[in-house]
Amino acid sequence: MRWLIDEMLPRIAAAELAALGHEALSVIEAGLGGSTDSDIYEIAVEQQRIIVTENFADFAKIANDRLAAGSPRAVVVFVSKRRHPRGSALPHALALHLHEWSVANPNPYPGVHRP
Repeated sequence: MRWLIDEMLPRIAAAELAALGHEALSVIEAGLGGSTDSDIYEIAVEQQRIIVTENFADFAKIANDRLAAGSPRAVVVFVSKRRHPRGSALPHALALHLHEWSVANPNPYPGVHRP
């Protein structure tokens, strides 16, 4: 799968996902650091990437607004760092969680997911 890891999450999680066979970029690696959520969403749509974020409120609103407008949508996966180990174990645990989700959901529908 093609992932886009939001900047509030550890960017090394993208490398951990790549080690598990995925194509993954952090928002920072993609040159989108400091970009608006709308801009990040648009890039994800254009590049057919799955957004991974903790920012439920903003990305859910964008996804719902685009659905109502009939606009193309991205897959958005919401995660919580609190549900994973802290510190240096977080990137690997997060990547493993996303990998397992991708195996269970090989063709996710565009829209909001809360694994």
